[in-house]
Amino acid sequence: MKANGRAEFGRRSLITVLVTVLIAASLTACASTAGMTEEPVSSRRIALVAPVHAVEQGEAIKIGAEAAAKEFGFDLEYLPFRPDEEAAEQLAAAFHTLEGGAVALLIDPADEDTLRQIGVYGAERGIPVIALNDERMPRGVEGAIAISNEEAGRKAGEALAELLGGSGTVALLKAERSIPSLEMREQGIRKALQQYPFVRLREVSVCGDSRDVCWGAVKSILDGGKLDGAIALQSVASLGLADEIMRRKWGAEFKLVAFGSEREQLELLQEGIIHQLVVQNDFSTGYIGVEQAASLLAGKTVEGPTLLETKVVNADNMFWMNNQKLLFPFVH
Repeated sequence: MKANGRAEFGRRSLITVLVTVLIAASLTACASTAGMTEEPVSSRRIALVAPVHAVEQGEAIKIGAEAAAKEFGFDLEYLPFRPDEEAAEQLAAAFHTLEGGAVALLIDPADEDTLRQIGVYGAERGIPVIALNDERMPRGVEGAIAISNEEAGRKAGEALAELLGGSGTVALLKAERSIPSLEMREQGIRKALQQYPFVRLREVSVCGDSRDVCWGAVKSILDGGKLDGAIALQSVASLGLADEIMRRKWGAEFKLVAFGSEREQLELLQEGIIHQLVVQNDFSTGYIGVEQAASLLAGKTVEGPTLLETKVVNADNMFWMNNQKLLFPFVH
């Protein structure tokens, strides 16, 4: 028992240290961004427009982009967003930085219209636009880095079915808005579950961008009848579901599979509330984005979207070295 206690303490201590480092990195980024307004515009400035509603994912992407910018001799401007800001604020920020002289733009778009408008703007002015976490390449979008969302969904579906031993009733929490990448994840999940005749998908519920709204949707689902597990397509949905699982004190009984690698998700993974996480390499997303921008600015072309792999992690393998590079890129 003492050995197990020391191991558990060690894991929790590592999480605490890593989170502390992430917070410090975030504060440094904020200070750097604030200082940029005092400096003249650089002709080697690449702008990175963060995703909305995904602060920690944006930070991991930024770290990868900073590494590439340093290697290729560019200055990186990072544009983060508050939790309450939406597509309109993201679009305005993107236009503002392009008008301010950015020579290329990386954006994790809030929706298709944002990506389309920025692509047109870039095309009309000869400014390369690279989409992050989005396979779409409308006019003016000259590069794209994303995961295969259908494959990621298949992995999530298989993970849940295996956790249930091939038998049970499950739910799917999807986004309120129509988001093509998440729709592809859902397709992959459905295809995977079709291979398990004794796993029944009873419920598909809409979950908004608010954790409390997701919690309310989850409560309604669980009040409606017995469920053995669920898959949350977004991190906010997984946190709302985890809140209700803990309130009901179900613990290991309810099998939860989610997408993402936010700090709180990792803590819930350790605690056995979330059982599997499908994660992607956000560091590589940022790095390859700047790499593609450098190539485009040098007059080269990018052939189609670049698709990155995903991995399924659990409490047992999350501290393996290869998985740490995915989950904690800010310490490498």
